[in-house]
Amino acid sequence: MSISKILVPVTGSKRDDVALRTAFAAARPFNAHVAALFVHPDARETIPYVGVPLSPQVIQDLVDSADEIARAASKAARATLAVAADEANVPILGSPERRDGVTVSYAEKSGLFLNRLEEAAILSDLIVFPPIGHGDNPDVHDGFTRILTKSGRPVLLSPEKAPSAIGRKVALGWDGGMVAAHALTAALPYLGKAKEVHVLCVRRAQQPHADVEAVKTYLALHGVIARTDVVEGGTRAVSELLLEHALKGGYDLLVMGGYGHSRMLEAMIGGVTQHIASQPGLPVFMMH
Repeated sequence: MSISKILVPVTGSKRDDVALRTAFAAARPFNAHVAALFVHPDARETIPYVGVPLSPQVIQDLVDSADEIARAASKAARATLAVAADEANVPILGSPERRDGVTVSYAEKSGLFLNRLEEAAILSDLIVFPPIGHGDNPDVHDGFTRILTKSGRPVLLSPEKAPSAIGRKVALGWDGGMVAAHALTAALPYLGKAKEVHVLCVRRAQQPHADVEAVKTYLALHGVIARTDVVEGGTRAVSELLLEHALKGGYDLLVMGGYGHSRMLEAMIGGVTQHIASQPGLPVFMMH
């Protein structure tokens, strides 16, 4: 198992830089190709519904304005990619191609952001997003949620500062559930190359403990020797405990399941996934 193609949606924002640099670091263990995707929105979709007919000239002005904004965003995304690739010594290719090193390409598609992103994710091994903060481009937030919950593909959340390397010391959040198991199996390419793998299990009073030995046995069958770290839960959120332990332990990758509860329940209780999405601190590999 390997990682050969990593998809990065870019929007022309400042956060493109950290997502691209994180993707380059994630690609290095496998000499993978990084595919940057910019979606040029259909200008007709930007015309607001105001309840009364708009004149042809007003409609054209709105379309022209939307096109101008998209062209400026595309130019910014290309410039960010050029700088990040140059500083990382990653060649920019005209199209995806396998070489003896990390490569990157840039493509533009027209249409709805979520639709084009889903289409590109179908034939990608990993999708990298910047940290998802309040006030950011809503397309990126919605894209992260859609890809994580609907695509069947793993996502990698970038930290605020791009790492120099990913996957040398890996923390695996484990609760014994199917969502965590999906994350584990999707992350096997990284786990297999890691120098250290630690299974993190949050222990709470009056709750059954996850079978950590079973997961260690499973990993051993894949040639991965893992250690166990039991984190005392108390009353704090699991997400805080996982992040705190991973950061203090010097891990460069945290693997965990995403959206283990229903989306409505997560929205009400402030679930693990959303907390980590907005405050990753280190690269977080997630799978639903």
